[in-house]
Amino acid sequence: MTDPIKDLNDHYILCGAGRTGFHIAEEFYYRRMPLVVVEHHPEVIANLQASLPDSNDGIYFIEGDATEDEALIQAGIKRAKGLFTAMGDDKDNLFVILSARSLNPRVRIVTRVDDERLNRSKMEKAGADKVISTNAIGGLRAASEMIRPSVVRFLDQMVHVSDKSKTLRFTELPLIDIKTPELVELIKASQIDGEHAHKLTIKDIGRYTGLLVVAIKSSDHEDDGLRADDEQDDFLERQRRYRFTPRGDVGLEINDVLVVIGTQDKLDEVTGRG
Repeated sequence: MTDPIKDLNDHYILCGAGRTGFHIAEEFYYRRMPLVVVEHHPEVIANLQASLPDSNDGIYFIEGDATEDEALIQAGIKRAKGLFTAMGDDKDNLFVILSARSLNPRVRIVTRVDDERLNRSKMEKAGADKVISTNAIGGLRAASEMIRPSVVRFLDQMVHVSDKSKTLRFTELPLIDIKTPELVELIKASQIDGEHAHKLTIKDIGRYTGLLVVAIKSSDHEDDGLRADDEQDDFLERQRRYRFTPRGDVGLEINDVLVVIGTQDKLDEVTGRG
């Protein structure tokens, strides 16, 4: 019997399927994105499998210890696009970060942290691209429930509809990932040199996809050598990297990344995953 994980490329790996990891796996399942779950406890795997109907569709499981290189290699770490460390112990997450970074220097690593004060800097130095404090997120959620309950209620309803294919998503959409035939032709036409070449616009995206474009991240704004710890003003940095609420006549380039809002089934249709 062949191992389907060996055929995966640019997939994602989740180390730890407990309280945090469960929700990560659920999100990837409904987004139809390939995810390999590495979990040491078989009962945790069984609980996750029981919670996701047809969970074999894009979600793969390895019963093993993610702190061991062998488990990460079996999960395809050398071919993976991203890795989550969501285990309950900060020391275990730190060890996985070190191992994963040594096995694949290019993989994007997102980790949870419990003791942010003591361990955030250690995880960043070990190679984590993003460190998420579950306590901080919980505190922000509690504050939001008090200060802006209507917004929170709207967002909850947006992501918890009964038909997950109709769930509204707030996500990135690289222009090169669009498979809508009309837009593929327009993208090709916009690359033709000459003053009469059609310039692909935001209006075209809305017309042929039904997605709402809220921002554009352009290729010439990416990785300008500016490190996060060198930023003087976070707001100005975001403005520099993104164009927010673009007008319909704003032109697009082939390497642009769109930030869009749309239903999951519509996103699947646009990217050819449907």
